[in-house]
Amino acid sequence: MPVRAAVFVAMAVFLPSVGTAGSLHTDATIDEYFRLEWHTAPGAGGSEIAGHVDNIGNLPVDRMQLLVERLDDRGAVLGTSRTWVMGVVIPRHRTYFTTRVAPAPSYRVSILTFEWMNCRD
Repeated sequence: MPVRAAVFVAMAVFLPSVGTAGSLHTDATIDEYFRLEWHTAPGAGGSEIAGHVDNIGNLPVDRMQLLVERLDDRGAVLGTSRTWVMGVVIPRHRTYFTTRVAPAPSYRVSILTFEWMNCRD
């Protein structure tokens, strides 16, 4: 029974800290390493957002996810969606993306998440 109690105490101490981590990337980090350009265009299945991410840094990144916000005429958020930038975003290169979006007066696109790749290989 003492072992079981120790396990519960350890879980109570360590598990809450797992969910409290904040964002790993700040807007300053994103602005320092990436340039994001995009535009809306009519597509076969409705409106699309197409663009590219320039990696102006020296490290490759993977699993980059973008946040697409649909905005009303005053800039209030009507809804959001996410899309992936497929493949590795190579240093000093451009990687393209396209995603379908629901109709809206305007949009805002930003980099939501990404992972630095292991560069010690």
